[in-house]
Amino acid sequence: MKHFTTLLFLVLTIFLNAQTAPSHLKYFGYVAIDCFYDDPLDAGNLTNYISEVDSFSNIAHMCVYDPTDDISARVNLMNDHCVKPIIHFQSIFYEYVDNNGLGGENYDLVANFTTRWNTFKTINAAVFDTSKVAAFYIVDEPFWKGVTFAELDTVCSLIDASFPNIPLMIVEASYALSALQVPTTIDWLAFDEYGIFDPTSNTSFLSNLALLKSKKSDPSQEIFLVIDDQWLPSYGAAGYQPDTIRYMVQNYYNLAVSDSDIIGLLGYLWPGGLDDAAQLGVRNMPQSVINKNIEIGQKIKANYSPCSPAGTIELNPYLNSFKIVPNPSQSSIHLEFNSLKYDKISYKIIDNTGRIVLSKHSFNLQSSIQIDSLKKGIYTVTLFNNSQIVGIQKLMIN
Repeated sequence: MKHFTTLLFLVLTIFLNAQTAPSHLKYFGYVAIDCFYDDPLDAGNLTNYISEVDSFSNIAHMCVYDPTDDISARVNLMNDHCVKPIIHFQSIFYEYVDNNGLGGENYDLVANFTTRWNTFKTINAAVFDTSKVAAFYIVDEPFWKGVTFAELDTVCSLIDASFPNIPLMIVEASYALSALQVPTTIDWLAFDEYGIFDPTSNTSFLSNLALLKSKKSDPSQEIFLVIDDQWLPSYGAAGYQPDTIRYMVQNYYNLAVSDSDIIGLLGYLWPGGLDDAAQLGVRNMPQSVINKNIEIGQKIKANYSPCSPAGTIELNPYLNSFKIVPNPSQSSIHLEFNSLKYDKISYKIIDNTGRIVLSKHSFNLQSSIQIDSLKKGIYTVTLFNNSQIVGIQKLMIN
């Protein structure tokens, strides 16, 4: 038995550190990527973070606030980055009315919701297609916020009648799971529960996951995990400093690997300062946390890329063929390569708006790259060999 346990541990360790995720894991992305939200913890004015996460995400949270919004350009921008949006349009259907909900907020269906939906879907019909959109996110924590089953089912039926092939998604608060009723038109289910360092061994979290699964109204409905991918002052008080969040993220991934009912991971969240002035999102945390997210995201995106006609992609053996030293950096970097041989190397450094800020068509592998002219932030370094991409890495300038 001892030898079997050792062998099982070795197999699991190899599997968890493999270059690809198990085939049941198809989706990885973050909350608040395109929600007109400017992270107050950086010096810039940025509300769309897709270029910061595109190399290790295939889904991203997009917010809509008005039925007259034309989101075509926003959807196409995500698609250009090989990412599909999860479009959150709660505001089209529901409005805050009082504080009598389970969680202190109570939302009702707006009186003219059908007209609002018809306006929105007509304006955006060109991009409402499974080739462009990952899912429609109906309402956040519906039963926690006082939405009734009838109000939820009515909206889901209306949307499903228009676009039956685009998945419909809801995320419920853990505190309201006992009250949750799931319309048969829902495709993706999740719940959020925070402050749990290791969900693989936490009885509360595992019980809530089992409860969520029991709430399925159709056996084809699939499960997402919402990763606690943030740092709050209360975590520090409990002894978890920002750099330890990388272990929390790994624990969520381990749970997802072990459970074939789970098809995706949605990180809460990428930009910081949303729920608390001192809240850190992934982009605000130490490089070790960012690197762990990149590692897991790239494994999952290797299973499914929106830019591949077949959906799946082959892992390029050169994809992680170099590293940036030092990283983070302030003035200069150099690239450390493995033993692979290159003919003609070039590089591009792209900022978080998608703009190329530095590039070189013929690069001496021994040379350093001066970056002191660039502002603080996260950049993408893409390496080419004879015009073929052979490496992508994130660079943080501090």
